[in-house]
Amino acid sequence: MSTQTRSPRTLLGAAATRRGIIVLAAALIVAVLIIATGGDPLVAVGGWFRGAFGTGYNLTQTLVYAVPLALIGIGVSGALRAGIITVGAEGQMIAGAIAATATSLFLGPDVPIWLALPLGAGVGALAGAAWAFLPALGRARWGVNEILATLLANYLALYLLKYLLRTSLRDPGGSATPQSAQLPDPFLLPQLPVPGRLHAGILILLIIVAVAVYLGRGKRRFLQDVYGQRPLLAARAGYDQTRAVFGTMLVSGAFAGLAGWMQLAGVDERLQPGISAGIGFAGIAVCVLGRGAPLGILAAAIAYASLTTGANGIQVATGTTPAAIGTVSQGILLLAAALIIAIPVVRRTRKPATGSAAQPGNAAPTETSENTKNTENTENTEEVSDGQR
Repeated sequence: MSTQTRSPRTLLGAAATRRGIIVLAAALIVAVLIIATGGDPLVAVGGWFRGAFGTGYNLTQTLVYAVPLALIGIGVSGALRAGIITVGAEGQMIAGAIAATATSLFLGPDVPIWLALPLGAGVGALAGAAWAFLPALGRARWGVNEILATLLANYLALYLLKYLLRTSLRDPGGSATPQSAQLPDPFLLPQLPVPGRLHAGILILLIIVAVAVYLGRGKRRFLQDVYGQRPLLAARAGYDQTRAVFGTMLVSGAFAGLAGWMQLAGVDERLQPGISAGIGFAGIAVCVLGRGAPLGILAAAIAYASLTTGANGIQVATGTTPAAIGTVSQGILLLAAALIIAIPVVRRTRKPATGSAAQPGNAAPTETSENTKNTENTENTEEVSDGQR
């Protein structure tokens, strides 16, 4: 069976196999690095588990780091399923944090908490979606590459953050490092009565995961999968490029902005230059490793976060492997996620060139190709109809 006549379900199965092989290769590389530093991989795994989950405090710290990763992963999952590679979560997270900070400092401490928290969350999400609007417009209207557009937007957000922390949002009380004043108490997320700094944002995340699981079985997710493989076929079902690009990129931006507000109101409590701390890029890797499914993303976020919180445990357990192995492992996972994303894109871009090079000037193959396309479109239309039902 040729690649052109495979059903979307077959293509998704091949993608899952490829993803598993790449992740396994990444794990083997980490094991080799541990052995090279004189450590035992099995001992390192035990130290990692104790460092990330061994005590109540370690567990809560892992969950605190996992919350924004999971939010961004869930938000970007629709875009990646549709073949839209948006990497702007870092800048959108910063935009959400800036907007939430400005709003809270402007309104002050007199706002009731039942209004302050939804207002901060809503402003952060709207700012993240607004930051994603121009890259989405460029992709939908003029075909501008969304990877380049969102990367540039990240840099703009970062420099805007640095400028504001030295001017209008600078702490009036003075500080050796650029930062804003502390947020008023009503705008801070309540801390849960557990060891560490686990805040109420994890409850919001669990609600979002439950809603995403419910909505993930509907028509829209199926159309996103079809659009990622055959955009023209999805357009026949009413899911054209404009709807796909704006629908997925604005949602992704909103979730990243929400993560920025949550990191601000639940962890840092003031705006700082490192508010995003690479979480935006890591969230994309978490989405890929979690196969775009809400529960898979949640598990991948916890696993990815544990590489940071469990790194010291690895160093203590092995005695020779440095704690930097956690950062190295995250970098390897980011590279694995990039490969998982890039391989299908490269294969899709090479198909037209391969097809156009075959037997130029021969009319019979052209007619056969057109008949094959008509048959394939008929089969795919039936698949879309089945998915809608």
